[in-house]
Amino acid sequence: MKNSIRLIVLVAAISALPGGVQAQTYADSRGFYGQFSAPIGWTNMASPTENGIADGTMIGFSFTAGYRFNAWVGADVEVMWLGAGDVIKGGAVTADSSILSVGAAAKFYPFVLTSRSIPTWIQPYLTFGIGSGIAQQTQAGNNEFGSSLSETVFLFRFGAGMEVMISKHWGTFMDLNYYASNSRSIEGIGMMRLGVMCHF
Repeated sequence: MKNSIRLIVLVAAISALPGGVQAQTYADSRGFYGQFSAPIGWTNMASPTENGIADGTMIGFSFTAGYRFNAWVGADVEVMWLGAGDVIKGGAVTADSSILSVGAAAKFYPFVLTSRSIPTWIQPYLTFGIGSGIAQQTQAGNNEFGSSLSETVFLFRFGAGMEVMISKHWGTFMDLNYYASNSRSIEGIGMMRLGVMCHF
């Protein structure tokens, strides 16, 4: 019961913040912004490598720098690292998998005209982008230089998310993305990001 009351109070406090503090709206959204998130990803392996098949959840971090041109459109550049993925062979973990990528994306905010129905400090968006990265598998217990398998991959990103502006400069965001790949070993990466953003 106490936990339920605390949860209700927390939700009410968060909901009340934009009312007490001037939150960013579509009208004043133009400008530079930065984001930091802790993504969770799941790799979709197309074929096994000599180390085995990647299996398991990957976690990491991402940094994003972007510019909002107007209420409708923005663009950003993202640096992302995902690691801690297991590579399974013969029922045992034989290697760790990771990926480091850099990409650019365009963001489209489709609900500008419906802002009368949705609070303007809640801003859903769609995103499309391209990027390149290095996927790597490092054998367990082997730190020798050059012992890992690495591959350059080209990525196509598409996703959807939502920004929640708590004030004129600060907010949170969450999105779901899929990174399709041209790699023979990694067909793609499904990913969820949750983080904070600053609008300058």
